[in-house]
Order: sequence, then structure tokens, then C-alpha cells
Amino acid sequence: MTTEEMKQSSYQSIKDELEKAFASGAMPNVKGFKKVIASLKKRMKLVESGTSFFARSQEDVTRAELAVARLSGQLQAYQEKLNMITEKLKQNE
Repeated sequence: MTTEEMKQSSYQSIKDELEKAFASGAMPNVKGFKKVIASLKKRMKLVESGTSFFARSQEDVTRAELAVARLSGQLQAYQEKLNMITEKLKQNE
């Protein structure tokens, strides 16, 4: 699986999960979304910086690239939902 496919797959799974939760009437937690986004950014940075120190083979580098792509897809999905929620909250004010 390529990095772009991994990113898209991860993005779609998180997006579907969030849409299903909101469709059932769940209230979005903006603070929770911000915490998840911060955590994903930290994890991406850790994987990216750790790869240069701990990668012993091309396989390790490829595995790290796929992990970054997966985290990137999740990050994109959470950021889009957070932006959507913030826009709805601004409209309701």
C-alpha cells in the first residue's frame, strides 16, 4: 500500500466514524478534538524525528513513512470536522 493510499484509507475511516457518531446525535466536544489533533501532531513529529535515529533498514523507513501517512490522514479528518463544528457554532451565535 502506498503512502497516499494509506493516508486516504485512514482519512476515510476516521471521517466515516465521526459522521456516524454525529448522525446518532452525539454532541461534538471541541476541546476533545483539539487534544486529539495536538496528540496526532506530536506523534507525527516523533515518528519523523525518530526515523533518522532508529531506522536501520529501508524497511524501517518505509514503515515510518506509512505511519506518518496514516497519522496525516487522521489529522486531516479531525481538522476538517473541527472546522465544520466551529463554523456551525459561529452560525448559531
